[in-house]
Formats: sequence, structure tokens, C-alpha cells
Amino acid sequence: MNDSSESLTGVFLMAHGAPESVDDIPEYLKNIRGGTESTPETIQIIRDRYEQIGGSSPLREISEKLCVQLESFLNQQGTKFKVYCGMRNWSPYIRDEVQRMKDDGVKKVVALCLAPQFSTWSTRLYFNVFKEALKSCDVESLDVRYISSWADHPLLIDAFEERYREALEKLGQNAEESVYTIFTAHSIPTQSIEQGDPYAEEFDKTVKKLVERVQPKRWFKAYQSQGMIPIPWLGPTVETVLDKIARQGSKTVLIVPVGFVCDHVEILFDIDIEFNKYAKERKLSLHRTESLNLSPTFVEALASVTWENLV
Repeated sequence: MNDSSESLTGVFLMAHGAPESVDDIPEYLKNIRGGTESTPETIQIIRDRYEQIGGSSPLREISEKLCVQLESFLNQQGTKFKVYCGMRNWSPYIRDEVQRMKDDGVKKVVALCLAPQFSTWSTRLYFNVFKEALKSCDVESLDVRYISSWADHPLLIDAFEERYREALEKLGQNAEESVYTIFTAHSIPTQSIEQGDPYAEEFDKTVKKLVERVQPKRWFKAYQSQGMIPIPWLGPTVETVLDKIARQGSKTVLIVPVGFVCDHVEILFDIDIEFNKYAKERKLSLHRTESLNLSPTFVEALASVTWENLV
């Protein structure tokens, strides 16, 4: 093995995964539910959502481009890093990417989820799948740095701030004075919080730092994209917050989904279609900040998180 591969450091990004066509949906849902088939009704509901956003999710394409841009940023001083992105519930699966990393001769790896706020409900599950993959690929001896949380990393906050100010600018003069801001994150079962999951505090960390920066006049926090299983989910919901704002008259609302870093069904359907319709029915004008996606500041944030964890 040559010297360059001896010193190659892997950066392993993890994401939820999303079907790339509506025909993939039954298999995708089966993966999410640990091998259990979903009812035809559930499959149809999810199918309808994907059809309304164009038939597929852009998550894989964005993630692949993000890997290329992050790798390029990290390797400005020479080829020392290789970036991978494995999905928990769809291809490219975490296990397949771990195998690819093994084949590339990586000896040290920084592993993180593309969700900045730590949760035992999500982040820990990803790390468990990653550890299982290391075991099944026979690379348990790899030196792995797990980045549990980067919820209040200054460059992440910079990236969100840029998107927020861009959105205000599009809303025109006096937007800063008149807009109602709702910061959102993905809901999780309340039981997880009762069992000590720090997710709500993690969400607070991001919001607190961003509020300090952009100083919105009126702002709220809400949880979105509650699951379809009939158990209590963390709230308040976006709908209840929209109801509260609507009671104060016809207003402009700006959703800032800080629990998400790129476009996928929770952004393109839940916010752009469902919440938009809900808001219109209440005479509210709903807008959202653009997702971080391939923002250069976001790429720099991921690079910074990587370097800081290798020191």
C-alpha cells in the first residue's frame, strides 16, 4: 500500500436515504420499518407525496455533490481525505460505503450524521448501523471519531444566517419588522425525550445561536413531519403555531427548517405543499429559507467539524 493511502482519512457522512422513484416506495418503507410490509394505504399516501414533488427525492443527488465539494475543500493542501455518504434506509447503504472505504485503504475516519442536532432516536441509530457495518466488513480496528452533535457550530450558524438574510431580502422592505419566523426540526416520539434524549435541548442550541445573530422580532419553535405511527410526538406542531399567528390577522410567515440541511420530502412536501396550503387557508403568506444543500459556507462548516475532530 502506498503512502498516500496510508495517510488517507475518511469522512463518512450519513443520511436517512430516500426512494429515487415511486416504484421504490414499498421496499423503502419496508427498510424503515425493519422488514415489516406497509399497508397499501400507507404506500399510497407516501406515493402521492413523492408524486407531488416530482416523483423522486433529490437527497441522493445533493449528497453525492456535497461529497465531491467537501472532498475538494478538504484536499486543498493535497489528497489526504476521501468523503463517503451512506444511507440508512436506501442506497447507497451505509454498509456498502463502509466496504468501499475499506477497499480504499482508509485507516482513520470521522463519522457524522447530516443532521446537526444529536438524538438517541436518530443519531445513535445511524452510529449503531455504522458500527455493525464496520463489524461485517471486518474493519472494527478503524480509528473512528464519532461527531455526535454540531448543533451550534459557528459556521453552521453562519450558513443558516446567510439563508435567513437572503429570504428576508426576497420578502422586500420592512420584512424584518413584519415577518413571523418559525424555526423547525423533525419531531420525534415524546417517549424518547422522557427517556433522556437531549434532542429538544439540541434544537434549542441551534435556535438560540441563530436568534442571537438574526434577532427576529417575533419567532416560534415548532416540530414537523411527525411519523405515521399513532403515538405521542414532540410538539408544538407547525400547524398549531400557524393557527396562533393567524389569530393575530393576515401575516407573512418565514419557516426556517434548522433541523434539516438539504431538500427532501420533509422540505419539498411537508413545508412547500402541506404547510403552504394550511397557511393559505388561514390567510397567511408562507415562505421558507432555502435549504443549505451545497452552500459554500455549509461545506466549510463540515470541513471545520472534520478538522476539529482530528486534532
